[in-house]
Amino acid sequence: MGTSNGSLDGMKLFCLPYAGGSATVFTKWKRELDSRIELIPVELAGRGRRFVEPFYPSLHDGVMDISTAIMDQIGDKGYSLFGHSMGTLYICELMKQIQANGWEKPRHLFLSGMHPPHIHDKKKIHHLPDDEFWQEVIRLGGTPKQVSENKELMEIFTPVLRSDYKNVESYITEAPQEKWDMDITVLVGDEDEITSIGDIRQWKEYTTQSCSIVTFQGGHFFINEEEKKVIDLINRTLIA
Repeated sequence: MGTSNGSLDGMKLFCLPYAGGSATVFTKWKRELDSRIELIPVELAGRGRRFVEPFYPSLHDGVMDISTAIMDQIGDKGYSLFGHSMGTLYICELMKQIQANGWEKPRHLFLSGMHPPHIHDKKKIHHLPDDEFWQEVIRLGGTPKQVSENKELMEIFTPVLRSDYKNVESYITEAPQEKWDMDITVLVGDEDEITSIGDIRQWKEYTTQSCSIVTFQGGHFFINEEEKKVIDLINRTLIA
């Protein structure tokens, strides 16, 4: 596999996390990533080293916050974007900003664990009481046991997760009027309860270039269970 720009000898890879996730979700990827790929996990406000900063009122506000920082770091190597679940929606909103402002486009997009944003989830959980909210979060997997079994940690993570879920569940957009001019790779777990392969196939409507759909074993958080295979896919796609 390759990008529409031909063989590449290196680039930057910006990674955007799922709801409740921080930049540390991706830092361990550095061990397996090809050395020519510079990994840059994006830290969102309200978590990790930005823990004291207020949460974003909306997903759009989040993208307005991180877009300048990403553009400032691109350099002359070129770059690609990887997002899982909520991170995929961040990429969609970021692409609007890139196209509207005429900024340098990414070479490749990795859209993981999420259907296109014009398909709206009917189920909303961000407003549920804490017990019910956590039941839904834990059901999806991805929450470390040390968090779900520790009341103090759950109290720390609940506001972060609620804020992220609120922004995801209220993010309404249509398919882009201006299609993306780049190859995209869509990743999905074969037991993901959030999306279906029929929905996933609709990503093809978002680009004028190729759309590769790759299925992994696992549920919504297959990127943890199949981490090495995910990284191998990134290496094969970005480095000739």
